[in-house]
Amino acid sequence: MKQDKTRLYLIRHGETEWNKGGRYQGWTDIELSEEGTWQAALLAKRFEYMPLDAIYVSPLKRAVATAEPIAKQKGLPLIMDEHFKEINFGEWEGHTVAELTEKYGKPYTDFFDDPFAHTMPGEGSFHKVAERSLAGFQEIIKKHRGQRVAIVSHGGLLRVLIIKLLGLDLNMYRRMWLTNTSISMIDITPEDQMFLMTLNDKAHLEMAELLKNG
Repeated sequence: MKQDKTRLYLIRHGETEWNKGGRYQGWTDIELSEEGTWQAALLAKRFEYMPLDAIYVSPLKRAVATAEPIAKQKGLPLIMDEHFKEINFGEWEGHTVAELTEKYGKPYTDFFDDPFAHTMPGEGSFHKVAERSLAGFQEIIKKHRGQRVAIVSHGGLLRVLIIKLLGLDLNMYRRMWLTNTSISMIDITPEDQMFLMTLNDKAHLEMAELLKNG
C-alpha cells in the first residue's frame, strides 16, 4: 500500500525468563517465556486491522517468535536482518546489574551511567551499535519508501536507533524504556523528516489486563 509517508513500527520482543531476572541477554539466544508467548499473540491481534507491507526481524529466537504471529496473520514473510540483532555484550551476558557491579566495579558503573561514552565487551561501543542499526534502517527506507514496515527487535538496540533517528540527547538512553512487545511508531516524510508518533505503546497489554481483571 503506497502512501506519502513511510511508517516504521519498532517493536520489542516478548518477555523471556532472563528479562524477568534482569539479566543482560545480548546475542545469547533465549526463548520467549510463557508470558512472552501470550504477549506476542496479543501483539498480533493489535495488527489485525493495521496495514503492513513488510516485517523485518532480528534472527534471535525471542524476536522471531514475537514476529511469527504477526506474519501469519498478515500473510507476510519474515525478513531476517542481522542489523537488528540486540547489542552484543560479550562476557556480560547472563549477568545482572548487581553481579556486574560487584565483579567489574567502576568500569561497569561508568558504562551503566553513560553508555555512549564508555566501552563494553562484545560489540565494543554504542557508536558501533548505532552505525549497524542505522545501516539497516537506510536499506529499509530505500526498499520500502511510502510503505508500512514492522521491525521486531530488542530494547537496547531500538533505544539506540530511536535516539539516533530523532537526534535526541544521548543521555536519553537511560531515560527511555521499551516494554516487551511495545510499539514505537516513527513516520518519515518524502523529505526524510522524522516524527515520533508513539513511544512504548503497550495498549494491547493494558487492555488485556483490564479485561482479565474486570
